[in-house]
Amino acid sequence: MNIVHGQAQHSEAPWPARRATPQERTRPCCGFTPPDGGEQHRRALTRELIVAEALAIIAADGAAALSMRALAARLGVVPGALYRHVRSKEQLYDLAADSVLAEVDTRPGRALDWTEQVRVLARRLRAVLEDHPGIAALLKTRDPLGPHSLALAEAFLAALQRAGLSPQETALAYSVVHDYTLGFALADRTTVSEQRVRDTATRRHLHAFLRSLPAGQFPALAALGQHVWAGNRDQRFTAGLDIILAGLNAARQPGSPPPGP
Repeated sequence: MNIVHGQAQHSEAPWPARRATPQERTRPCCGFTPPDGGEQHRRALTRELIVAEALAIIAADGAAALSMRALAARLGVVPGALYRHVRSKEQLYDLAADSVLAEVDTRPGRALDWTEQVRVLARRLRAVLEDHPGIAALLKTRDPLGPHSLALAEAFLAALQRAGLSPQETALAYSVVHDYTLGFALADRTTVSEQRVRDTATRRHLHAFLRSLPAGQFPALAALGQHVWAGNRDQRFTAGLDIILAGLNAARQPGSPPPGP
């Protein structure tokens, strides 16, 4: 009886507890799946976020690379979700450009004369555009209809009005200054040609090549080439702007008040 009883006791001894498999540990309980970390930290889709990601695409690959499908994939949403915040790709272009121009301080200072006000605005515009690759090219294709685009145009025109030019000449002056600044920013400091002249060793080799050109065939290049291809980007912008403003000063109507605050 004791043996049987001992065998019975042995046969009823509990088996070691089985460890749950990884699949079982992650299996939803009662039909409920807890949100993962990605869902908890996913950013809410807003117009500001859409514009910021659009600017990133434009900076990396240019405005032509921007599409609603590519933007949606970057944001991890379906393209239809974007249209709850923007009407079209054209509106997105305008929003992106205007968000960049919002960074331009349009208050040049009332104590400055009109030429210095224009200089300040042009320098600020150039600096902002060069900080956002691809936007200068985009602005060449857009009308300034956003609030910050309009504020910048107003600031330029208000300064140029004080030059004493006719309305038509004032409008032309605005276009010349604006187009010059955009054009200069198009060849931004990240381009291959700008990088060449910024690198001292590369610039030295280029200057040696220019001096070695046959003087009989390329006399001007042999003499002046090293001064043309120089690391003087800021000086070039200032020189061009000074020439434009000097021309506008010369075109002022007789009897116009002298430039001043």
